[in-house]
Amino acid sequence: MSESIRLGITGGPGADKHAKAFARIEGVTLAGVSDSDESTRTELADTFGISNVHDSHRDLVQSGGIDAVVICLPTEARERAVGDAFDASLHVLCELPPAANESEMSRIVSSAGFCGKTYMWGRHERFSPTVATARTLVDNGSIGDVYRAEAAWRWGWWPYTGDDWRGDRDRAGGALLEMGTALIDSAWYSMGCPDPVEAMAASHNLRLTDIVSDPDSVADDSVFGMIRFKNGASLSLSAMAFSHVSGKASAWGAPTERDIRLFGTDATLDLVNGQRIVSSDGNAQFEAYASPGDEDDWYFAQAQEFVRAIRDEREPLNSGKQGLTLMKMLDALATSAKEKKAVPIKSTRSLDDLFGGL
Repeated sequence: MSESIRLGITGGPGADKHAKAFARIEGVTLAGVSDSDESTRTELADTFGISNVHDSHRDLVQSGGIDAVVICLPTEARERAVGDAFDASLHVLCELPPAANESEMSRIVSSAGFCGKTYMWGRHERFSPTVATARTLVDNGSIGDVYRAEAAWRWGWWPYTGDDWRGDRDRAGGALLEMGTALIDSAWYSMGCPDPVEAMAASHNLRLTDIVSDPDSVADDSVFGMIRFKNGASLSLSAMAFSHVSGKASAWGAPTERDIRLFGTDATLDLVNGQRIVSSDGNAQFEAYASPGDEDDWYFAQAQEFVRAIRDEREPLNSGKQGLTLMKMLDALATSAKEKKAVPIKSTRSLDDLFGGL
């Protein structure tokens, strides 16, 4: 596909960042927008000169004026929105997490395969210099054999209101999906996406019960876990929405701390600061391997990958199969925390795996 691509964007968190990124790509036209909030959709339409404006994603995808859509709706609505887009014969880029659970993701991957449209889930940090270069260093053996990853994110407080869906367990809210998804993927992708075999976790809702409007469906506000991989490596996770930290202030004012590290037999990589660390004989040597760069450029690189995948008729970097494996890990962590035991993870198999590509 080489002709111009008409792109629609559903409103929600990050919609403006996606719109800004795609507006930079030659041959892409921002041709539609939807949001249930009038002020949000009007602002997007006015900023990017969009006349095809709707108050629902279904009206947008059925409008007939777009070839692809970026879905930024709440997690609970993403599977339905992706299905509506496929029914309208559209290519899809869906925000992270791509679904609420493994079952939803499995249906999305199957639908993408059968309808023959490009499906990509959003993970702009994969395109940051620190994560992308870390993956290259791992692939070429520059830090030896990677045997461990540790990822942590701590917020000073919960930034959302009591009736926001992110605090509702039954609406795919909570620290695991809101914070843990990004942490796990950055570390897992940098490791080379090894096959997971087992997960174990503990979770808590220590403070959200005082905030959410319905305490009976309160989500987790902290989760701690570990994933073991087939190659013997492991990944630990720590996500805390209420913690006494003194880190850098976030956009909403709360202090935050974030740390993602890969441990190899020859060196350690600090993915947040872009440093390669080598320790020997009591001395530690630090060298920059990449600069984090600007987040707008990460979104731009992700948008370029989506467009290239459509035009080249190939699987994107953030493939549906990888998204399904990610959701398997998240589901296993959630089940382990609930049942208080380790949970096995079955390998993800594609349609080609099952039918030999016939």
